[in-house]
Amino acid sequence: MGPSINSNRYANLEKIAAEDLKCSEELTPTYLGENQYQLSGCGTSGTYELRCVMGQCSWVPDVKARAEFDLGCARAQLESTRLDKHTAGVTGCGKRATYRLLGSRYSLSWVLNSQVSQDEAAPAPAPAPASASDVSPL
Repeated sequence: MGPSINSNRYANLEKIAAEDLKCSEELTPTYLGENQYQLSGCGTSGTYELRCVMGQCSWVPDVKARAEFDLGCARAQLESTRLDKHTAGVTGCGKRATYRLLGSRYSLSWVLNSQVSQDEAAPAPAPAPASASDVSPL
């Protein structure tokens, strides 16, 4: 069983999520299991995980906050997948990247751990139509 979320921890989570999501309205929480919570509001959402070591707890930030900048893609269009306890993959807008969670228990942040690459599932751009000057005479 994981750490309990008390009123102080929840208030801290709301503050972090409101800043991340740029949302001043009331956020709706959803418990996802394994100490992970999703907070939603203002047409977007973020996923946060409570991690504790010897009674000292901190919130793991939502990886989409960092990926939004790196991928040049709106948070609402991003999908994240936890690859392991310290690694996440993010896809969106035809791009993908891998992130590594670094820092101490009091200051955790996601750091780009791969090149931002084009997602193979994204359609290739259509070739430009050939103009008359591009055609060589026979």
